[in-house]
Amino acid sequence: MSAVAVFHADHAAHLREALRAHDAGLPVFLGNPHWVGADRDEAARQIPRGTTLLGADWEPRGLGTCDWPRNWRGRVMIPTGGTGGKVKFVIHSADTLRAAAHGLRDALVARGLSPVLHGVTCTPPWHVSGFLPAVRARVTGGRHVVLDGRFPADAALPGVDLPADGTRIVSLVPTQLTRLLAHASGEAWLRGFPVVLLGGAAVPAPLLAEIRARRLPVFLTYGATETAAACALCPPEKIWAGEAVRGAPLPGVRLATTGEGVITVDAPSLGFGVWPDGPLARPWTSGDRGDVAADGSVRIAGRADRVIVTGGEKVDPARVEQTLLATGLVSEALVIGLADATWGEVVTACVVGEPAAEAALRQACEGLEPAARPRRYVFVPSMPTNASGKPDRAAIAKLTA
Repeated sequence: MSAVAVFHADHAAHLREALRAHDAGLPVFLGNPHWVGADRDEAARQIPRGTTLLGADWEPRGLGTCDWPRNWRGRVMIPTGGTGGKVKFVIHSADTLRAAAHGLRDALVARGLSPVLHGVTCTPPWHVSGFLPAVRARVTGGRHVVLDGRFPADAALPGVDLPADGTRIVSLVPTQLTRLLAHASGEAWLRGFPVVLLGGAAVPAPLLAEIRARRLPVFLTYGATETAAACALCPPEKIWAGEAVRGAPLPGVRLATTGEGVITVDAPSLGFGVWPDGPLARPWTSGDRGDVAADGSVRIAGRADRVIVTGGEKVDPARVEQTLLATGLVSEALVIGLADATWGEVVTACVVGEPAAEAALRQACEGLEPAARPRRYVFVPSMPTNASGKPDRAAIAKLTA
């Protein structure tokens, strides 16, 4: 028996081969075909020798474990990191993936929706957000399709060949939803789904306002590769009412915080560990800052590891981004710290908007503490994104360097 690592660039082919190997009980690595350089070298170092690679022609050279691969039947190694962060694979099994599907199903059934979940993959299937829609459909007896999630403005939106019965679900990241709402037929296309799962990145205030004004069926999600995607949901009616965005845990999920205000998660869908031998503690400490209320709901404030240290002062980039977006002068904003010999890091804002707005943006940031005010602004026509639709921090760093 051999393990399989799938690297097909075609999303449908990638998903088909990964599921075929999983059905056969083989250990499966979901590989990103766009890894190059250090990322690909790191993947080659981790994936065990003798693993069959599909869609790639290089040789893995990892050592594996003493019981590899016979005792790893049914495991799925889902990547996280890369493109600026070290590649790692979170270890899941048929049981953890099934638990993730059942958790979402049960939460939707409690709202009166069908337990049969039809899914759409709009993000790469080597990401948890692209793989789980297929898993949910298979576990609940639904149908699943793979669509082009780039949604170009000058092309018709893809047709969705899913049954009318059951619960039709599409999973998106904020950049995709923004593109859809800018498309002439985007809102009508979205309304073909009673459930739009939105996650993967912070949702800008202007996009929340659009969801509220149009009363879109958007569920804000909180989750990670480690939790097999969503583990908490903020339902549409709370967004429409203008309430604070808080996610209710899915059935079986327990959320808490550490003494430093970092979210911890315990759930049936929690992965076993990080390949090959880094177990995940239960509960798992996420790296996201926030608070958990008495009712178990969670509010996410940002990544603990995104803190910028400039001149010895700590800066939360999420606060700066929200200040910039609240002006209405920019549609997207990403604040990063660039290495600087004098300050350690320099607070730098990459924004989608007109350069003429810089003076007004600087004025708006006067309400922030001096260390948090961006020293540099870079204006771009569109925010560089990676294959999953999230801001490509490595590309943005090159633009702002």
